[in-house]
Amino acid sequence: MENQEFIADPRHLLAEAEQEPRRRGLENYQEAIRVLKEEKKFSFREIATWLQQRGLNIDHNAVWRAYSKSQAVVLDHKVEERNERFERKRAHEDAMPWLKEP
Repeated sequence: MENQEFIADPRHLLAEAEQEPRRRGLENYQEAIRVLKEEKKFSFREIATWLQQRGLNIDHNAVWRAYSKSQAVVLDHKVEERNERFERKRAHEDAMPWLKEP
């Protein structure tokens, strides 16, 4: 492998790679996936079929990954909110030490 010579120009390959369409970019469809999953009780296979009928070339695994990713963002946001409430409560208690329980 050390003596192997590469013919392709790296800059040319980079330019080509940047022109390739995103294969699994379902970020724009995460809300539709959430509605179908949580509110309409579709399975991931049913959601994939539903999206395929509307022109997306995906499978149920891609739907599951998109859904899981969006749920992780929601959970992160909830944790941040909980931490913020805790910090506000703590700052409030620190500002008025006479309110602390013994």
